[in-house]
Amino acid sequence: MGTGAWNNFDKQKAPWPTDNAGKVHDAATKHHHQGALDMLKLIRNDLFGDADRCEELAVWWGESYYMTSCRDSVNESRENLIAYWQGGAFDSYSTYAINTTATFDRNEGALNEIAGVMTNCVGIVYDTYKMAIKFIGDCAHDLADAGIGLGEAIIFGPLAPAKAGIEVMKALNNFVHNVNNLIADAVQQMGQYRENGIFLARQANDFAGIRPVAEPVHDPSMWQVKPKAKEPAA
Repeated sequence: MGTGAWNNFDKQKAPWPTDNAGKVHDAATKHHHQGALDMLKLIRNDLFGDADRCEELAVWWGESYYMTSCRDSVNESRENLIAYWQGGAFDSYSTYAINTTATFDRNEGALNEIAGVMTNCVGIVYDTYKMAIKFIGDCAHDLADAGIGLGEAIIFGPLAPAKAGIEVMKALNNFVHNVNNLIADAVQQMGQYRENGIFLARQANDFAGIRPVAEPVHDPSMWQVKPKAKEPAA
């Protein structure tokens, strides 16, 4: 069975930035910025979610060989029979085999499409988590830049600490804003793939479309052995 989109999936979960996250956490704690603290917690505990499990399911859907194996078995049985048998029973089984392999092909296509949708969704989670990790690093960098140097301390005098505090709050606010927008975009993309998934789930009703063989196939009298070809005269 083709794995299509899954073969191109090479994403890895971004490692947790312990040092940068610690800097953001300390600054948010010091300045009582609950939004930044909540956002750090959301990224670490919830944002990646069960992407690993979804990845496993996408691999299973994409690499499942059942439809291909069943289709090949039915085709092989028909190819073996056609060499030796004819008659109404064989014609009935041949029609059954052709219709059944077509059903397996449709089912295989639906499985591949579902695997593709799941792969796209998992990819969104990986990319969103990776970008959120980047925003943690950006915030830590901005917090470092928010420190007051000697020149600014001279210029702002007693107001220097307040100036630094404003820059820290700005960095934390930007962090929360950027991650909120990131999640909103991811949710929007997920919604589009979810609509595709619902459509494909309806198509999956065809999975139960394989019918039993027709009654003539069970009647031995309707199976006729093909006559051997006459040997050419000497």
